[in-house]
Amino acid sequence: MSAFFLPCPWLLVVTLSAASPAPEPSPAKGAPTPPPGGAPMRIQLRLSKTQLVTSEDVDVRIVLSNESASPVAFPDPFRHSDQSLTYTVTGPEYPKGQDVSHYTVIAREGSQPLGGVAAPRVQLGAGRALESVMPLQEWVPIRKPGRYLLTARFRAAGIDSVSAPVEFEVLTGRPGPAAAGVMVGGGAYAGVGAVWLQQLEGRTLLMQAVFVDETDEDGRGVTRQSSRALGAVEPGATDALAPWTNDAPGAGAVSWVLWRSGASILALAPPATATEPFRFDLEAPPDRLVRPPLETHAGELFVPLIGAGGTDLRLVRFQSSLEATHVTPGKEVGRVRLASAPVAARAALQPGAVGNGISIVLVSEAPGGLEVQHVRATGAGRLSRAASTLLRGLRALPDSEPGVWIDEAGFVHAAWVAASVKDPRRPMLAEVRFRPDGRLASPPRTTPLPELPLRARAAVARHCHQPHSERAGGVGWAILLEDGSLVRAGQRGPPTSPERPVAVPMELFEMLQGVFILTTDPAVGPVFEWL
Repeated sequence: MSAFFLPCPWLLVVTLSAASPAPEPSPAKGAPTPPPGGAPMRIQLRLSKTQLVTSEDVDVRIVLSNESASPVAFPDPFRHSDQSLTYTVTGPEYPKGQDVSHYTVIAREGSQPLGGVAAPRVQLGAGRALESVMPLQEWVPIRKPGRYLLTARFRAAGIDSVSAPVEFEVLTGRPGPAAAGVMVGGGAYAGVGAVWLQQLEGRTLLMQAVFVDETDEDGRGVTRQSSRALGAVEPGATDALAPWTNDAPGAGAVSWVLWRSGASILALAPPATATEPFRFDLEAPPDRLVRPPLETHAGELFVPLIGAGGTDLRLVRFQSSLEATHVTPGKEVGRVRLASAPVAARAALQPGAVGNGISIVLVSEAPGGLEVQHVRATGAGRLSRAASTLLRGLRALPDSEPGVWIDEAGFVHAAWVAASVKDPRRPMLAEVRFRPDGRLASPPRTTPLPELPLRARAAVARHCHQPHSERAGGVGWAILLEDGSLVRAGQRGPPTSPERPVAVPMELFEMLQGVFILTTDPAVGPVFEWL
């Protein structure tokens, strides 16, 4: 068994690898003497949990115990070239049973060479045990709810042993829209984190998943690498959010997730739990949380929000570390008054080379068009108005969120999809650029987009943040129409219809081989679809 950390700040994923060292035999605890004629090898399966949400990961610990009076030698069953240990899952998804071994998983994924590689042999002494871990959902994906049985069979060195079955239950529920967070500048393989709230049998679960872009000539796309339930949260919880960060995670990095319950902003990172989270209580429920929350390598989480009534922009900070032993309350570190309630907003964190300054772009309706306001915050969180400009002749589209990207030189780039006042079916892409000191760098630029066949339900603009891409800083956009179809940048022909409902607010990402939109599967939650 080996553990690897995806180059993104969300989750540790456990897998088995051909490069892993052979598992070390350990004493079998309380191993009974087998009866005469009994199997010399006992297989025990231990589940980390017996009830899980559809698509949630579950680890299965496998213990092989030599219960004979003599040592037993056999090929290492936890190496990729061996097929002596087979697992069988039976249940609604696989009514006839689904067999899988380490060999078949590697052969299916094509991630390691198989031909001509022999598994090393291990010798297991009498009363000794060999252990490893199987990531069940990764090996045998389960999407249908119901009760399942898992058994394991070991056949090698003249031994044929079958484990006692273990039972587990897969539950489905109603997933809410997911919010995604990325490590800006982390590269194509940095991964994307997503969090969402799942309603399940009267409970509200906070869920988290990690995706990576495995797009290749076979077109596999952005795939889910891990998924887990972080715990139950308050009924009526909303605004589950994943932070964006500007730094590669290190050994001491703290990873955050966020949600809201009424007037309380709640956050999860070590040493907090879902039942005892970090907390900041406002006087009243906010008008909105500005997406995304922003995470620094120093263990800080900055949460911009529009206060009740839309009268002010506020910034709340949480802080922790892996060594922290106490959950401390959040603190408000900045506030500025607003002349009018924004109709859209977006936050971004400066690249690490520039600093941890924050830019927040607010879009408000104004006489003659839309006002774009740039509010800056220092690394300590103190807010100040930097600049504003008027986008004449434009009006807001519903649920339209701007894109904000800060380049390595500190320039702030904002883009937004709006509509022409004269022709509501004519969308316009507005782009504004601010200098590193926050002031306007050049007059706004607007570009007409193709006329819409139907009314817009939501829209999004995003910058490519891949540091080595020739598209770095390029703007992509998508518009969700009232019938659920999409119009997007670079599209030829009529609107396209995603396989699943698009998550709103919309999340659009340009990754290794293309552009992906975040959708919501009614059974498994967030899924990235390749456009």
